[in-house]
Amino acid sequence: MQRDNVMEVNLFLFVLDLYFVIVGHAVHPGCECLIYSTTHGKEKGVFNSPDFPKPYSPNIDCILYTFVGKRNEIIQIEFVDFDVRKTHLDCLKGDYLKLFLHLDGGQVNEYTPWETLLCGGLADIPTVLYSSGPGLVLEFHSGVKTSNATGFSGTFRFMDRRLFKTGGQKVSGTVCDYQFSSVDYMVAYYGNFYSPRYPSSYPKNIKCSYHFKARNRERIHVLFEEVSLQKGDISCLNRADIIRIYDGGAATSPAIKFLCNEGTEMEIFSTGPNLFIEFVANSDWPGQGFKV
Repeated sequence: MQRDNVMEVNLFLFVLDLYFVIVGHAVHPGCECLIYSTTHGKEKGVFNSPDFPKPYSPNIDCILYTFVGKRNEIIQIEFVDFDVRKTHLDCLKGDYLKLFLHLDGGQVNEYTPWETLLCGGLADIPTVLYSSGPGLVLEFHSGVKTSNATGFSGTFRFMDRRLFKTGGQKVSGTVCDYQFSSVDYMVAYYGNFYSPRYPSSYPKNIKCSYHFKARNRERIHVLFEEVSLQKGDISCLNRADIIRIYDGGAATSPAIKFLCNEGTEMEIFSTGPNLFIEFVANSDWPGQGFKV
C-alpha cells in the first residue's frame, strides 16, 4: 500500500515537471488537453509537440496546448523550432497548428473563433505571439500521411498586461478613441498609447482616433517605436490597414504622414497645439499593431 502511494506521488511530480496535466476533452471528444498555468518560478516554461525532436505521428486528431494566466496577465509564446509538414498554402489541410489568441480563459469549442493556422518551417511563421487576455490555446492536428517533420518546440511566459495600458482618457461610448491633453499638467506631459489588444494582433474592422491637445505655445512630439500592420506592397494608397496622421484637430486637417507597413523609430511633430491620429483596420489578417 505504501509503495503504491509513493508511485502516485512520483507520477504527480513528473507531470508537474512537464508543465502540464491532462484534463480531458474540450473542442470535441477526440481532443487531448495539456494545461500550462505556471512556470514554477522560472522566467519561462517549455512546450513541445509529441515526441519532439523525433518526428510526430500521423493521424493526431487534436491536441490542445492551453495556456492560462491570472486575470491581469497575458501570455507570450515563442517558437524556438518549428517543422510542421506543409501540404497546402493556406495550411487548411494536412498538418497544422491552429491559434486561439483572444480568449478570456482556456476554454474553446467548435464555435470559438480562431485567428490563423501555422504550418511549414520557422521562417514561414511569426515566431513570437501574444494573447490579448489571460487565455491562449494552440490546437495541433496531423494528417494521414507519415512524414519526417519534427513538430515544434517553444517557450512561454506570463506578462502583466497593464504594461501596455494606453494613457490619456478614453472617449465614452467608443471602442478605442482616446484624448490626450497637457492643459491639466504643470509640466510637459508624457505618455504611451497602443493599438487595441497590443502586443497581440488588433481586431478586424475597427476605427480608432487619438486626439492630442497641447497648450498654445506647445507642439506635440510622437515617436512610433514599433509599427507592424498587415503585410503588403510599399504603397499606402489601397491598403486595408492604415495609420493617418494629421497636423490639427481632425481628419480634415493637413496630412503629415500615412503609415501602412512595418517600421521602427518614426518621429512626428505637429506645427501647432493639436495632432490627430486615425487608425483604420479592415484586413482579413491583422498585424500586431503599434506602440507609440
